[in-house]
Amino acid sequence: MSPGPLLKDSLKLRLLRWFGRREWIRYGVRFAVLRRFWDPYTPRVQTFELNFFSLQYQGDFECYLDWYVYFFGAYEKEELYLLRDLAQGCSDAVFVDIGANIGQHSLYMAQHCHKVHAFEPYAEVRQRLESGIALNQLANIEIHPVALGAQDEQLDFYAPKGGNTGTGSFLATHEAENNELVGQLQVVNGDAYVESLGLEHIDAVKIDVEGFEKNVLLGLQQTLAKYRPSVLMEFSPSTQESFAGIDEFRSLLPDDYEIATVNPHNKVLGIFSSPSYKLIDFDFDHPGSGLNILLRPRGN
Repeated sequence: MSPGPLLKDSLKLRLLRWFGRREWIRYGVRFAVLRRFWDPYTPRVQTFELNFFSLQYQGDFECYLDWYVYFFGAYEKEELYLLRDLAQGCSDAVFVDIGANIGQHSLYMAQHCHKVHAFEPYAEVRQRLESGIALNQLANIEIHPVALGAQDEQLDFYAPKGGNTGTGSFLATHEAENNELVGQLQVVNGDAYVESLGLEHIDAVKIDVEGFEKNVLLGLQQTLAKYRPSVLMEFSPSTQESFAGIDEFRSLLPDDYEIATVNPHNKVLGIFSSPSYKLIDFDFDHPGSGLNILLRPRGN
C-alpha cells in the first residue's frame, strides 16, 4: 500500500459509509450507488483509519479490499460471520487462514479464536497483515510466509498489477488481465507443514488461493481426516476448471464431508435483503462466479 494523504471524513463520505453499512438494503443496490459516487476501480492514494470490529484498521483507497472495509465494514462480511459461528462453542478454537492476503479474516478471527495460523507467501500483502497485528498488539496470530500445496516446490507467482490485492495466483491464466509474473514463491506440502506445528485441533479453515484450491486440498487430505475442521473455500471458475468433475472434487475430502454453497445476500422484496448468510445446495456444474462453499463433516 502506497502512503497517501489521510482522508478527511467529509459529510459526503460519512453518508456513503452509512448507506453502505445498511445491510437490510440489497447488496447490489448499495454497491451500485457507492460505485457511482466513489468508484472502487478508480485508484486514489488516500489513507484512512477506522474501527474494524473493535480493532484499529489503517487502509488506503488504492486497495480494492480496503474500499470494502471503509464503505461496507468488511469484505465478504457475511462469510466472516459464518467463520465466527463455526468457531463458537470452542473455548480454545484454532483458525487456519490459507491465503491470508492483507489479513482481514485473520484479524477478525483473532477476536473469536484462541489461535490463528495465517499463511501468506507474498510479502507485499503479508506486510499489511503484519502491520495490523502490530497496530492492535495481537499475540494470537502466527504468520507463515509460505503457501500450502501438494508438495514442496518453488512456483511462479502472478501478482496483481492494480489495487485488487486479492487476485494474486500461482496460475498464469487466473485473472490474466490483472496479474503479472513477479518471481517464484515457496510452496510446502500442507500435511507435513501442519503436522510440524503440533496442533491439538483445528476448528475452522479458510482457503482463498485464486484457483490453487485443488493443490491445497491435495496436500491437506491427512489434515482434514485427522482434525475434521469446517472449511470455507472460494470456488471460482478457475477452481472448477481444475477438477475433472464432482467425483474428483469429492475424492479429496473425507467420505462423510458434505458441500454447501454460501449464499451471503438473501433478497427480500426485490431491493431489500436479510443481513445474514444462508447455506444452500451446491451444484458443481453451475456454481456461479466467485462464490464460497462450505465443506464440513455431515451433521456439524
